[in-house]
Amino acid sequence: MIRLRVLILALVLFLTLFLGQGLGRFYLGNITREIPEETLKRNVSLSSREQSLSSELRQKKKVLRLKQVEYYTLLVATADEREQALQIGQELGQKGFPVIVTGEGPCEVLLGLANQEKSLVGLAKRIKVEEKEAEVRKDYLNKVAFKFMVEDTFAAEKIAPFLGKVSLCLEKGLFLYPGTVVEDEKVILLRPKFSLLADSLEEIALEGQRLSEANEAEMSKALSYLSGLCSQWGESLRQVEKEWTDLAFLKSQQQGLALLEEYHRLLKMTN
Repeated sequence: MIRLRVLILALVLFLTLFLGQGLGRFYLGNITREIPEETLKRNVSLSSREQSLSSELRQKKKVLRLKQVEYYTLLVATADEREQALQIGQELGQKGFPVIVTGEGPCEVLLGLANQEKSLVGLAKRIKVEEKEAEVRKDYLNKVAFKFMVEDTFAAEKIAPFLGKVSLCLEKGLFLYPGTVVEDEKVILLRPKFSLLADSLEEIALEGQRLSEANEAEMSKALSYLSGLCSQWGESLRQVEKEWTDLAFLKSQQQGLALLEEYHRLLKMTN
């Protein structure tokens, strides 16, 4: 049975001449295998042990574990109510901090995406919510595995390779984010690579949309949103190379973080 949960991720972006707030809806659920009616009605006499073993075999899943890569972000604030978190996000957006607001469990207000902890320490000290400084948080890309039924050849042959490509792009993106300042020598050397990653994301977004059209409703929606975020991140990377400002750089990090959050949610729905 596939159950649908609606989770909301709000991306609050601040522009110098225009301030807008974008909301994205993400449809998630749990992928399990529904036992066919004819299987349930089979006139076969099984012992309790055999029945238990048969059930385990029917529910057996394959697991795709991709490379774990550490990354860092700022936990700016948490809130029990989404509206409160969005209000915090708006206020920070007006100050030039384009945060994202997650909608799972206690809402979290997050900012920044980097491959080095020290690069976010200075930014953390500049941000306070109710007199509390932002906290640098360490996490891992691919901390969740992708699971699918052994007989699901579409998941094995199509979805798993697609998720592997998304993971690789996220890993490459983390490499592009050693800090939050574009004039950092390390970032300057990486400038030509932004458009290259954007090209890859554009191709992956198209592939994801094709997969979403050939899949069941709930997974289709999840793949479609993930593909949309790939495209948006690619566009933001092109803007970084074009504008070469700290704000464009930070906004591209937020787009990457939004994709990473949704990617992990899609993986969770299969567990």
